[in-house]
Amino acid sequence: MKIRQIIPITVLLGIVILLSTLVPRATATRSDGYRWFDPIVDIRGHIMDDYVETPDHEAMQEAVIKAMIESLDDPFTTYIAPEDQAEFSKELSGNYVGIGARIHSNREWLTILTPMEDSPALNAGILAGDVILDIEGVSTQNRPVNDCIDDLLGEPGTTVNVRVRHADDTEEDITITRAPIRTKSVFGVIRRNQEWQHLLDDDRGIAYIRIESFTERTSSELQEILEGLKSRDQLKGLVIDVRDNRGGALTAALETSDMFIDDGTLLSIRSARPDRKEQGRVFKAHRSGTLQDIPVIVLINDGSASASEIVAGSLKDNERALVLGERSFGKGSVQEVRELDDDGGLLKFTTAYYYLPSGRSLHKTHGEVDEDWGVDPSDGCLVGETLEQGINRVESRQPWTVISREEPLDPALDDPAWLREALNDEALARSVELLGHHVDNGTWPELEAQEPPGELALRNDLERALTVRDRLETELVELQNRIHELEGITELADHGISLPEEGDIENAVLVIRNKEGEVIGEWVISSVNDLQRSLSSVELTPIDR
Repeated sequence: MKIRQIIPITVLLGIVILLSTLVPRATATRSDGYRWFDPIVDIRGHIMDDYVETPDHEAMQEAVIKAMIESLDDPFTTYIAPEDQAEFSKELSGNYVGIGARIHSNREWLTILTPMEDSPALNAGILAGDVILDIEGVSTQNRPVNDCIDDLLGEPGTTVNVRVRHADDTEEDITITRAPIRTKSVFGVIRRNQEWQHLLDDDRGIAYIRIESFTERTSSELQEILEGLKSRDQLKGLVIDVRDNRGGALTAALETSDMFIDDGTLLSIRSARPDRKEQGRVFKAHRSGTLQDIPVIVLINDGSASASEIVAGSLKDNERALVLGERSFGKGSVQEVRELDDDGGLLKFTTAYYYLPSGRSLHKTHGEVDEDWGVDPSDGCLVGETLEQGINRVESRQPWTVISREEPLDPALDDPAWLREALNDEALARSVELLGHHVDNGTWPELEAQEPPGELALRNDLERALTVRDRLETELVELQNRIHELEGITELADHGISLPEEGDIENAVLVIRNKEGEVIGEWVISSVNDLQRSLSSVELTPIDR
């Protein structure tokens, strides 16, 4: 069966992926359609003819479209207006022209996480930790990241001028020539001399591959790495890490699964609507080129979604791999992108759901709390991770994966204790232990039963909800304090009182007198904020002199 190509979305300095496909413009079902629109047409006519002010015709149309989409309660269905269509199609193609660098998303200044391999940024001398102070003379301080990205994009061969502060605090003006960026999706465990290292245990031949996203190049990149390891007799066990992989191209997910499974079902796609006559599609494995001789562990977490869930679930259900970690995200819906009539824009909407070989639906709905979704770890392979632990794991690995001026000392990747302590990665350490046992004994060790993965998933959802709530509460308190300060300053200004500069108030004393001029109180003021709070806490009434 020939697999239809599903095109990924790619953006500069990161990847955003949708399992979707752009199909030719189709005529919607029109039976009773015109009658359905009768009250809408009537309301529009009354408003356009007799409303007290001139209505915004386009705003009304967009509001109707938005309301129809919102009624579906589906975050993956959206309308792309005609003016946004070109940008959407550009992202859907997965191609861009820029400097080729990944950035931190939460810094005051635009800060480089790492340049990409063979990128214009790397060739210009930009390395991990460098700070882009300005782009074409415009400061990046507290500027929206997307605005900075837009300034770095351009046409091939054009240049962009940036001012950079290096790790040693020296500053340099650099001119970078933009070029097409070929984004990789398959990586190793660490870098050494700017090259990815894939072996965790050289003696046992235990390798590691991280798939960041599934693109049209994923399977070929993966095949090249595996063949290289096999040719050197270095592949006796394999860890495939798809943690925090948000998805990608369906084709790439199926091709990746097919590399390890010689027969059977990989995935099925069908609608949940009873009025649909079609039976859906079933994707089968192909025997040729299958890698059957090595044990495999797939690492997942609650950030593994869509295409990554297809790979993990397919390998697990076909008993080809152990799945280790925690229950996956549960994004198992198929999106199509259709052109609307008369250049009316695009509609990206859900048309079907994914089902694993076992018949389990990947998609998480808002049903009962005991509902199953996504992919569960194999029996005895549940390794939970709190939000804080996940952040520590990612941050601990970064010094080993970025292209920087100084690399860390040689690691002990074959030592589970080192993986736990240095990389804060319990799941990877456990994988090395399990694969080491299989390589030495030819079978997996006996694994103890654990708590149901769904209970951990619900606790993780609760933890994240509480974290968001706490952050919002903190922001609200800070905002309320700022409002009080501004109200106090405004009230003082209304009474002709202006606060001094911070440097002018050292060792100052606030003196309060009554109408007769008698001193009734004195307070030492250590900062302008103290003075502002003191004055704003009392009722001020102007008096005539």
